[in-house]
Amino acid sequence: MKRIQRLWALLSCILPLSASAEVFSLSGDFDHNNNPNAGGWSYFNNSSLLPNQVPLNNGNALYPAVLPRFFATGPNLNTDTPMVIKAGVNGSSAGETDADFLQGDILIHSPNSATSILTVQWTAPEAGSIDFTSDIWYAHSVVNRANAVSIFLNSTPLGSATISRTSYSNRNNPWRVALNDVAVNAGDTLRFQFQKSAGQTVGSLNGVAVTVDFTPIPEPGTATLLLIGGGFLGLMSRLRSGRP
Repeated sequence: MKRIQRLWALLSCILPLSASAEVFSLSGDFDHNNNPNAGGWSYFNNSSLLPNQVPLNNGNALYPAVLPRFFATGPNLNTDTPMVIKAGVNGSSAGETDADFLQGDILIHSPNSATSILTVQWTAPEAGSIDFTSDIWYAHSVVNRANAVSIFLNSTPLGSATISRTSYSNRNNPWRVALNDVAVNAGDTLRFQFQKSAGQTVGSLNGVAVTVDFTPIPEPGTATLLLIGGGFLGLMSRLRSGRP
């Protein structure tokens, strides 16, 4: 028995375990057609998934940035809120400035309703650990508004801030939150929640960039299992034959 224990301890120390890390990006994983998407991202108005929309060209300057599709409660820009957009053009081509957003940035418009919350959520595919970085900034410099933003891991708050024209005022001055080695289980959620700030009549645009580096709990690789199995078979054969 002591020989078995020594063999197990030795193999546990010298043989590698297999774990494939994966990077999830809110912008890189964005899918104009599906909510949730394959990267584990989803967008909610309160508890309801935001549906896919084809934007109406109703003269809103933001229209070029929203093409070809976006997620919102309806097709009318700025009124059917909340909205989640992957910018199709730079801000200077959509009634804003390039300091507000660039092509490929993820934009949200917070709900105009005081009773609604927009949630951008990432869901852990399995147990493991995450390193994540998020940048959130004001992307609506042509108006003076504000959003209240909070970040949660499940129900645990990770931070909150007011995003406005005077705080975290553009993409070069974001509110950054970065955490490393955060343990997660399958189905755990990293949530970014947006509401218009108290006293605001309507919601506003924020830019959002999130990257999650996910490492699953390592499992023994095939070579490890074969070596362990072969070692135990050899040892058991020696024990049965009475050899030392």
